Amino acid sequence: MESLCVVVPVYNDWPSFAILLEKLNQAARTLPVSIIVMGVDDGSIDLEPEWTLATGENPRWDALQGVQIVRLSANVGHQRAIAVGLCVAVEEHDRDAVLVMDGDGEDPPEEIGALLSAATGRVNFCVVAQRRKRTENLTFKLGYLVYRTVFRVVTGRKISFGNFSLTSRSYVRRLVMVPDLWNNMAAAVLRSKLPVERVPIDRGHRYAGKSKMNFVSLVVHGMSGISVYAETIYVRMLLMTVALVGLIAVSVPVLLVLRIYYPLHATPGWATTVSFGMIIIFLQLFLTTISSVLMLLNGRVQRLVLPLMDYKPYVAEKRML
Repeated sequence: MESLCVVVPVYNDWPSFAILLEKLNQAARTLPVSIIVMGVDDGSIDLEPEWTLATGENPRWDALQGVQIVRLSANVGHQRAIAVGLCVAVEEHDRDAVLVMDGDGEDPPEEIGALLSAATGRVNFCVVAQRRKRTENLTFKLGYLVYRTVFRVVTGRKISFGNFSLTSRSYVRRLVMVPDLWNNMAAAVLRSKLPVERVPIDRGHRYAGKSKMNFVSLVVHGMSGISVYAETIYVRMLLMTVALVGLIAVSVPVLLVLRIYYPLHATPGWATTVSFGMIIIFLQLFLTTISSVLMLLNGRVQRLVLPLMDYKPYVAEKRML
């Protein structure tokens, strides 16, 4: 591997992005690859600093082969900004691999070498940073733990990595044709069945400002990741409904036996109440499951949103610094 495109989503966090560029410039002096950085401006409403408006060679980043700003026409969200960046990287930059990282410093540029080492000697690869030590507050850590637990329970898959990843060009081409990439990159990687190699990396500290990820954003992010496995979730719901049918089929006769042969040991009306309660719960779950499955099957005949085919309307401007 000789060349690398670094995709960084940015939303109003220009001070952190400027520091990141300095860090990447320092790292580029020691890394065995040429690096071009693409900052995807996710519809920022803050005024861009003057240095992002300049064009031509910038001596501040002498070790980088180039810095590009891709400005989106609207705020589409962190994950979709990454999807657009991957599409631009595949179509316009002839690089051996693409590295995705956040622009706030929590994905340390100093660890890029570890990802590159894991991909050494391989043509096709997907190397991800498995979080080892996190630096967020306790509330965020607990929220993320709940997300990982719920993801494991409803999908049967374990997710232990985020956006910080290094992917070969051929695998990126596959990813940008996966509709799930539009919702959540990490879940899309798992869904696409790419062979993933995990490298333990500690999460870094923010360079400046505060994180844009609040409780609502975390919930939306988690639900977006889980939604990638909608088919798996619906199948599990269907199996749970079948299991409930079996439970009811056994429980109702048992209740009738207790009511008929042991009437003195029961509260009047309890058998009827319990039986009808179980039947109502079953009907609600059954109807919900059937409706969800039918909606899923109906959605499969609709046109899919393919990132590579549908990203261009969101791109308002592209310029090299």
